[in-house]
Amino acid sequence: MFFLSVAATMIFVISVGVMASGKKIDEEEYSLAGRKANPFAVSGILLGALIGGASTVGTAEMAYVYGLSAWWFTLGGGIGSLLLALFIAEPLRKSGVTTLAQFLSRHYGLQMSRLAAVGSIIGTLIAVVAQFLASCALLSAIVPLPYWALNLLVAFLILAFIYSGGTKSYSAIGQVKLVLLYFTLIACAVFAYKLGHTPRALVKDLPRFPFFSLFARGVFKELNACLSLILGTLGTQIYAQAVLSASSEKTAKRGALLSAILMPPIGLLGIWIGLALRREGVVIEPSQALPYFLYTYFPKALSGVAWATLFITSLGTAAGLSLGVATTISYDLYVSFKKLSSSRTILVINRLSLLCVIVVAFITSLRAADSLILQWSYLSMGLRGAGVFVPLVAAVFSFSLSPGMAFMSGATGITIACLWPILKLPGEGILIGVCVSAMIALFGIYNSKKARIK
Repeated sequence: MFFLSVAATMIFVISVGVMASGKKIDEEEYSLAGRKANPFAVSGILLGALIGGASTVGTAEMAYVYGLSAWWFTLGGGIGSLLLALFIAEPLRKSGVTTLAQFLSRHYGLQMSRLAAVGSIIGTLIAVVAQFLASCALLSAIVPLPYWALNLLVAFLILAFIYSGGTKSYSAIGQVKLVLLYFTLIACAVFAYKLGHTPRALVKDLPRFPFFSLFARGVFKELNACLSLILGTLGTQIYAQAVLSASSEKTAKRGALLSAILMPPIGLLGIWIGLALRREGVVIEPSQALPYFLYTYFPKALSGVAWATLFITSLGTAAGLSLGVATTISYDLYVSFKKLSSSRTILVINRLSLLCVIVVAFITSLRAADSLILQWSYLSMGLRGAGVFVPLVAAVFSFSLSPGMAFMSGATGITIACLWPILKLPGEGILIGVCVSAMIALFGIYNSKKARIK
């Protein structure tokens, strides 16, 4: 019954995506869903990329180890979506561009566009690795295959997801999986409650620290995690693609606002499961917290649906992030060097780039086994936004920032964010990188105003 329900659920969700994609897919349909998406479709794309293995399997994993501080991923993503709705969606949608880097290029030139593209590619690749880790954690609970074979299977399924229809397919799958995911996590909470793991019992029986502190890993580390999510949400191509696919500015805002409301509760439900297992006294590998709960406490048919939902969630997020990288490569790097390119050529480059992204993520994930999923996700989101956040804010609010100073600000931010963990320096590299980036930008804005006064 378990495997039958897994197969039925996956066939159903994939069929929805294939039917949504339609028969003929041109370049704009593939990347931006024809710019006709409604608020639910916009939210489907946005949450389809935000809510994945990190916000489900990864959150339960970290909650099992640290408790409530695992909430920063979904809480930060919700805050980022709110800021996207309030400040970024309208100017981005009005610009008529296809990528975030193109938007920055209009304000600061091609050099800034390429910097944004490179930063987005590096950060998003790391996020795809996190989804590989989450998917393999789920597969390893039920499939007796070596780790490399599990990774290979995940790579094949991600490619199958995205090649079936691009963003139109991905949006439809995102909406379906969101409904199934809420159903799954609410069912988990119900089962945990029936087992006696009520919120009151958890608070009573588990130590207040670290399990009920938002700063269990340290104040600056947790604030760095929250900032990383905000930066990543505002500075990642697939999230920009979500609002750019909207039929209007108003629709884009509503879709992002809906995402901001729906995301934080996902994290709280995942935390409940991690704490319930900790109270139960279950000793397992932290990455197996959510798969173990499903397989042990659910009826087999229902656990199959739940397992398939989580697996599709991880695959779908990896697919959406990979599509964002491929779109960035094809539009912001390839087109910038090849000025005259047909839409057919761009579509081919997009799909070839997607294949390269999956191969690189596959190889990296083989070396990243046994690491915490959320650590990769926090690093990924921070790197994606460290180089573009400050120049993006300056462009949105029409501050006078010269192209040269914008590039220096962005390049400094992403350089510090990248080098800090490599050099193992004290403190939080992303937080420091963004602060230095902001200082450079403020200096540039001040000089511009001073020059105008003279």
